[in-house]
Amino acid sequence: MFSADLGIHVKLSDVRKSNILLVFIGFCIGVIGLMTARFIAYKSDNVHYHANFALYVDGTIDKFNGPGYYEEVQACTSENADNPRIRTHLHDENPSLVHVHAHTVTWGQFFTNLGYSVGDSVIQTGNGVFADDHNDNKLTFWLNGKKVDSIAGRVIKSEDVLLINYGKDDDITLQKRYDAVPRDAREANTKYDPAGCSGDENLTFWNRLKRSSWFE
Repeated sequence: MFSADLGIHVKLSDVRKSNILLVFIGFCIGVIGLMTARFIAYKSDNVHYHANFALYVDGTIDKFNGPGYYEEVQACTSENADNPRIRTHLHDENPSLVHVHAHTVTWGQFFTNLGYSVGDSVIQTGNGVFADDHNDNKLTFWLNGKKVDSIAGRVIKSEDVLLINYGKDDDITLQKRYDAVPRDAREANTKYDPAGCSGDENLTFWNRLKRSSWFE
């Protein structure tokens, strides 16, 4: 009788151990499955893309000479995270490549960050104020190959190409200037940007794994 009870007890103990092991294995499979799904679906919420532009006044392209037009990598710290200039700017002394690091940033905000001001019929640059119809000059905007009436309130979109021209130039000249605007935004979109306050971490395999797990 004692031997039979002992045998039953041993069997029940084995069953409990088996059940615990199965529960543990099931838990591990569930965790691994959830992490795998999070890893595959993970997308960084950082905003980081680029656009191109050029500005001509009286036939001369604005080269934005001077360090005041460009953001430095050192400016992208937690202390400066709320600085409007961090949202959109130039850097690396590339005067035609716009860096965007926030949602719904407009062309008007970009030029404000440069110390310029742009309206529908007037633009203020580092060289003065230039208004429509002054001495028969005209302020013209070409965005992505089309003439538009206003750009100040337009959100900068990835790989936009913008030409701003002030002068007495005909459409043939404007087309040539638009065609001459550099198109390096697409290439820049594929590269790691160390000056990106909102996109300052290269999303490597291990970064993605860490962010899709519960270790961060």
